[in-house]
Amino acid sequence: MTQAENRDADFDLFSPPAADNPFTVYDDMRSACPVARSEKLGGYWIATSYRSVDDVAKDPELFSSVSISVPKDAFGDELAERPPITLDPPQHGPFRRILLPAFGPRRIKSLEPFVREHARELLAQIVALDHCDAAAAYAKKIPSRFMARMMGCPDDRQEEFGERMRVILDSNEMDEIRDAMTETQAFLTELMAERRLRPGEDLVSCILGADIGGRELTPAELIGALVLIITAGIDTTWSALGSSLWHLARHPEDRARLAASPELIPTAVEEFLRAFSPVQIARVVTRDTEFHGVRLEAGDSILMGLPSANRDAAEFPEPERVDLDRQVNRHLAFGVGIHRCIGSSIARMEMRIALEEWLRVIPDFELAPGDAVTWSTGHVWGPRTLELRWGGTDAGPLGH
Repeated sequence: MTQAENRDADFDLFSPPAADNPFTVYDDMRSACPVARSEKLGGYWIATSYRSVDDVAKDPELFSSVSISVPKDAFGDELAERPPITLDPPQHGPFRRILLPAFGPRRIKSLEPFVREHARELLAQIVALDHCDAAAAYAKKIPSRFMARMMGCPDDRQEEFGERMRVILDSNEMDEIRDAMTETQAFLTELMAERRLRPGEDLVSCILGADIGGRELTPAELIGALVLIITAGIDTTWSALGSSLWHLARHPEDRARLAASPELIPTAVEEFLRAFSPVQIARVVTRDTEFHGVRLEAGDSILMGLPSANRDAAEFPEPERVDLDRQVNRHLAFGVGIHRCIGSSIARMEMRIALEEWLRVIPDFELAPGDAVTWSTGHVWGPRTLELRWGGTDAGPLGH
């Protein structure tokens, strides 16, 4: 295939084609070529196959993380740096190690009761309604409260925190996103000042007390790291959990299996992450090169189409089918290589508990009539509205 043929010039990351299942948007592109081209947003390449995405992620020397968005300036100059995800070796490793204690297994295990209690509080309000927008009332609130807790955000400011995150994660207007980012920067600066006076066990205190090679982190590094952790921690789980509930609302046989056998939920979570991978991020080409049949030039952006890679039949048998029993599942939903998501264990834990509790209380539900689902666009895809109903559900009692 020639480079001229290897294009999908109309593809726009922020305006994917409307579809019952938006994750199929890449299927034709991937079947035609492992690396496609879009002329939207200033032009960028798209790695669509499992192998091409894997090759990009595992070669930080050729594919730099200096910008992870398309266009490159999507988040403005002030928050363009979001370490460690925007760092290349050798700076990346030391910075990532700073964050590891906050994401260790013991810390995550200690927060499980908080997640379960919050899920039950939400469901106690939801179940009496016989319907809800599960994306807004449940899927978004689970990680939002969790991240506020990890950050050490005061209880009386969590609503303010959540509203800023809503704008950043739910808007397609770049000016609105930048304004919210500026407000978030001021909010985090104030929170850091408080933690310098009264440190605790939260993530902000952890980062403030760290250093790299004997030097303290700069204000830009501190803000960038916190913005990365907050946005990634909320948006990805919100989207993946919403997509999971969307699937279960449309597939009663899977819903019944998981409700009857909750021990299957961890394996199901991995399959939902594969089938509905929410995240896709970019890299910047560092030198002219031939790559999977196309000519890349230094400075080009290349999007890692993780949702596309996870539907590649060369890697996954019957990739279009959600198989709750899929045992070999080397999905790339959390990325691969040195930038693999540091919070993957947290996301898995939140999804598992949220699905366990929902199916315990509302084991039988379906999509509401009409336009029940709207999808986000951009670097994270997932349901932004998900209208479900369960009138007549024989819901079990809420218990602790």
